[in-house]
Amino acid sequence: MASTNETIQPVSEPVVTEVDTAATEMEYAQASNGNGAVKSANGNLKPSIISEGFEFIGEIRSSGYLTIDGTVRGTLALHSIQIGVSGVLDGNVTCDTMNVKGNFSGALDCRDLTIGSRAVVDGKVSFKSITIQRGGVVKGELKKKA
Repeated sequence: MASTNETIQPVSEPVVTEVDTAATEMEYAQASNGNGAVKSANGNLKPSIISEGFEFIGEIRSSGYLTIDGTVRGTLALHSIQIGVSGVLDGNVTCDTMNVKGNFSGALDCRDLTIGSRAVVDGKVSFKSITIQRGGVVKGELKKKA
């Protein structure tokens, strides 16, 4: 019986591992749940929230979605960021999409940038496409990527 288990186990383990890895990589690369968060094989990456009254200082990295209603200072690399009306983000940011309704200052490198009517953006901003609603304030350097 020991030889039967040894024969079956090596055959089944790599197949299960390869299928799980391939499914996870494929879903991360292709799937989205509609709000910018990427799906994982075990479910959806839920949006993360920095609530009003909360202050975070440091580095954040994720392939998901972050909403900032409090204060964040530091380095961020995410898929999508939304700064709420009460939110403040100060730092170096790299993301695919950013929606600013509150205050941003620092350096930003993104693909799509939306600046809301009550937003204030101050810093060095690099983008592929930008939308600025009436009333939105932009200070600093804006650079359109090719």
